Amino acid sequence: MNREQLQKDIFPAELILKLFGNETKLPDKITLINDYIEGVKGSYDAEVLKIIQNNQIAHIYWEAGNYEHAIAHFEIVVENMEPEDKPSLYFLALNLLIRSNRMLSKIEKALTWSIQALNNSHIATENYRLINLKEYAELLTDTEENFDDKYLPVIKSIIDFYGIPIEVNDPIDTVKLIHQMHSYWAKKLTVLEAKIRKSDPDMMIREYEEYASSCEIEWYRNYAENSLERLKNKKSQD
Repeated sequence: MNREQLQKDIFPAELILKLFGNETKLPDKITLINDYIEGVKGSYDAEVLKIIQNNQIAHIYWEAGNYEHAIAHFEIVVENMEPEDKPSLYFLALNLLIRSNRMLSKIEKALTWSIQALNNSHIATENYRLINLKEYAELLTDTEENFDDKYLPVIKSIIDFYGIPIEVNDPIDTVKLIHQMHSYWAKKLTVLEAKIRKSDPDMMIREYEEYASSCEIEWYRNYAENSLERLKNKKSQD
């Protein structure tokens, strides 16, 4: 496989707009994807096109709530690539496989994909590790099964990376709490940054100071403090 080609976004912007707009009907979206792939066959590696084609079709079905068809195409994606080929694509496809199967109450199948994701945690980013842990914890809650201790280091890696002040007692409860805390502070930072873009420098500084002083997660606290320092330096130079 040509891994370099897999990193590219081969679909033009105007096609993406049609695929995710409301004007185009689902069967027509699938036709658009297939026709475009057919038209570029001579320019790309066949394995790359197979992955990209099925991934795009899977997302169309997922967005439409057609989980059975989404599963079929996401399975082709993950079965025809290695996690290292393009981790973001691989782990998103796995995540949507897990969620699709869970939507259809295929819990054991979802758990199988969840374990596959966790077994490749060394390749996933910290964000995907946390997402994968969350899905695993929720599936274990559904099945009333125990957390496999071999995934405790994955929890520890998330705690260490983000600097989350929490001890691992019950692993399932710990994962849920980590995800809850992470989501809260990430969302709060997103809202803050959208708000302060329209604010004067003094207001921006106060907002970051308040966030940094109250944030429980070291990674986000450091981010806010670094942004605060840049703002203060910029203000002093104006």
